[in-house]
Amino acid sequence: VRSFRYRLRPTRAQARTLDRWLYLTRELYNAALAERRDAWSKQRARVTAFDQMRALPGVREVRPEFAEIPIVVLRGTIRRLDCAFDGFFRRCASGSKPGYPRFKGRGRFESILIDDIGKHSPVVAGGKRVKVPMLGKVKFGQHRPLEGVPKAMRLTRRADRWYVTFACADVPMRPLPPSTETVGIDLGLTHFIATSDGDTVGVSRSERAPSLALERAQRCVSRRKRGGGRRLATGRLLARAHEHVANVRRERHIVLARALVARYGCIFVEKLNIVGLSRGMLSRPVHH
Repeated sequence: VRSFRYRLRPTRAQARTLDRWLYLTRELYNAALAERRDAWSKQRARVTAFDQMRALPGVREVRPEFAEIPIVVLRGTIRRLDCAFDGFFRRCASGSKPGYPRFKGRGRFESILIDDIGKHSPVVAGGKRVKVPMLGKVKFGQHRPLEGVPKAMRLTRRADRWYVTFACADVPMRPLPPSTETVGIDLGLTHFIATSDGDTVGVSRSERAPSLALERAQRCVSRRKRGGGRRLATGRLLARAHEHVANVRRERHIVLARALVARYGCIFVEKLNIVGLSRGMLSRPVHH
């Protein structure tokens, strides 16, 4: 399964509807989590995902606002919680830190899962729009072709912008020509990376400029009063700055990794404590 992410461009009415769906699905997620927790703590009873899915028609009758959301979205929310519990039990069995599923607060639930698309592709209008149940056709920018067969899609909100991610199966493989060359890669201080061949890759100006803008936005937010409207507005600008920096770095990493994999058949990487380095005096070169 391979994922393809695109920028979604909903109208104002569609964006308000998606925001409403996020609010209600977060409420459903927290209510389902509370039901499982209380059933086990009070009665030692286990509530499964299928039990909660069977209760969804009753929820839609009692709460008419949930009837405005596609049933596949509500089921996807229950499956999302079930995956969180699967991870919890798996960590308990392996002896690692369990990490019980959390209640999702505002800002920690930013995606809508539609994991039952059906037989027909949701991409319509010649690849210019995506069909969302009970929402209609939403415009999106297909900057690269969609490959394989879409099996699920996720609508994600980041910094007041919406994205759609397709999980596609049967994506054709494009193997690279074999190579016998080997190389070692080390994280540099004055450069991004240094290879055992003596090559270095520095940090370009196009990467430094967004980082400086991010620092200025962070200082601007810290000067605003907590709970005020100006802090909320500058917080949105800070979120967009974070997103821009993340996009620039992700693109840089993808291009560099693709070049290394195409050239070398075996790549050795130094085992570093990235978390520890990011908290010390080397935090700036590590984050870059």
